[in-house]
Amino acid sequence: MSKAENGGGMAPNEVDSLTGNEGNDPMKVKFVGRSEDVEKGRRAQKENNFKPLSKEELAEYAKDPFWSKIRWLLFILFWTLWAGMLVVSIIIIVLTPKCPTPKPKEWWQKAPIYEVYAKSFKDSDGDGLGDLKGVTSKLDYLASLGVGSVWLSPVYKSPMDDNGYDIADFESIDPTFGSMEDFKELVAEMKKRGLKLIMDLVPNHSSDQHPWFQKSIEKDGEYTDYYVWRAGDSSTPPNNWLSVFGGSAWSFDERRGEWYLHQFKKSQPDLNLRNPLVIERLKEVMKFWLNLGVDGYRFDSVAHMFESEDFADEPANDASNSDDETAYSSLLHTKTYEQPENLDLLAVFREVLDEKTAEDETSPRIMMTEAYTDDLNKYYGPNGTISHMPINFNLITAFKDKSTVSAKALHNAIIPYIAEVKEVNHTWPNFNLGNHDNPRVRSRFGPELIDGINMVVMLLPGTPITYYGEELGMEDLLEVQNDPRDPERSPMIWNDQENAGFTNGTPWLKITDNYKSLNAEVQMNDPLSHFSNYKVLAKLRMNDAVLLGSFDPVLEGDVFGYSRIKKGNPGLVVLVNFGEDNALVDLHERKFFPDYGTISIVSQKGSNLTQEENVYSPGNRVYFNDVKLGPKEG
Repeated sequence: MSKAENGGGMAPNEVDSLTGNEGNDPMKVKFVGRSEDVEKGRRAQKENNFKPLSKEELAEYAKDPFWSKIRWLLFILFWTLWAGMLVVSIIIIVLTPKCPTPKPKEWWQKAPIYEVYAKSFKDSDGDGLGDLKGVTSKLDYLASLGVGSVWLSPVYKSPMDDNGYDIADFESIDPTFGSMEDFKELVAEMKKRGLKLIMDLVPNHSSDQHPWFQKSIEKDGEYTDYYVWRAGDSSTPPNNWLSVFGGSAWSFDERRGEWYLHQFKKSQPDLNLRNPLVIERLKEVMKFWLNLGVDGYRFDSVAHMFESEDFADEPANDASNSDDETAYSSLLHTKTYEQPENLDLLAVFREVLDEKTAEDETSPRIMMTEAYTDDLNKYYGPNGTISHMPINFNLITAFKDKSTVSAKALHNAIIPYIAEVKEVNHTWPNFNLGNHDNPRVRSRFGPELIDGINMVVMLLPGTPITYYGEELGMEDLLEVQNDPRDPERSPMIWNDQENAGFTNGTPWLKITDNYKSLNAEVQMNDPLSHFSNYKVLAKLRMNDAVLLGSFDPVLEGDVFGYSRIKKGNPGLVVLVNFGEDNALVDLHERKFFPDYGTISIVSQKGSNLTQEENVYSPGNRVYFNDVKLGPKEG
């Protein structure tokens, strides 16, 4: 046996290699030393052992009942699982809670409400008094401005002792303003332009010339108790109640021999709203105008509607600044103001509006209510079931003159109010910047802030209410002619012609001195005017970011503002510097803010910064980490 066969401790191929005898020994057995070759051999043998089935063999299996059942079982199982997953997916999609879709805003929530003081808006017949045809002639102006509705001051038949708030017939038009046909024309023309009409209605009192009152004096049947009467000596009023205009709230009528209550002028006797017949008559009045196409009412003086049934004296107001004991402010009006029955009656009036809305739910009829109060929320009612819009006077009462204006004061007048309104379901805020009873924005905030304050109010989460002429920055008259409220009631300034285009006759009140530079015609042709800025703001209000988006206030030093953001929509930022110096604001770290934005609007005539610093104009880019604002700039 060779050394190789005996092993020798070496692999065979290694022995042959060392001895040089590889391939010379006839008895030698060849050993394969590489593992790859071994594996190849094994694989070849395996392939020889497992040959693929022929076509004929496959056909035999296809016909085999056992394999046929297996195939059908797998087929059914696959489609059952597929259908099950589809059903489960659909169930998950249907049952999974979805993010609630925001309810679309109604007409009264979207565009600004514009108060037209009819006597001062536009005279069509040359008698110096504004009228219905005058309003109709200016509807294109209002539509172009971007307002959505008109709140019209009283145009009912009246002796005009209180400029129409003393109503002698709730269902007729005073000849001063035109005819019923003029009113119907106004409604029709407004509807053509998509404008809504809100009428002023006074449920608390009427004129002493109203037939109801004249019949009540005579104790004529049901009219006997239409007003608040009290028996007593003609020299001594029933109690110490005072009129809003000063003096006793009681007057003695010689014919009836009794005292009647008037919380306002002597010529405005209070209706007895505890009498169901009076309520029914007022509901009929509402239905009368609603059937003529009116879209809602602004109810005047609703806090005065009821008085205490005990007719007890009211306590003195120790905080009063008046030494006059007959001044309205000298008493605390615990018996005549905001009595609980007021809300019950407003709920009755709301039912009338809701009944009309039910006829056409695409055009809801609304209620606005006037009450100067510290608790505005109660006028909304539970879940917003009373007043759609209890008018918010914070921006009037908090800012009497320029000395009261600051970023902090504006923040305090707006932010807590918004938070309070959110506490009541189904409610919507509003912001009244001026009206026929208070000085204009120009007088209270100053001319430099006209655009800035409009920017703030117009894009807030709530409806802006604009008094006529505020879009132009109109000023108050410098003197009082008849009524202490005359300065804010001067005629609208339409152009630079005589009497500012208000009338061809003699205006009932003086035209403001600066009408040649501030009139509507001039401003409509100036892209940087107050009018043009207001128009841009009215258009921006239609963005979803304003109507449905978040509200995040900004208060940095003298700068007040906020952002309005809704995912998937362009966001908006409002900033106004209320200070006397330049201000710098850094917003880039705020949530959802990009590095920069594009300017939509700036204060009239641009910034108050120097020419080198003034980089802002509509269309320009502004970086949010370096927003520069000049004094009083927005």
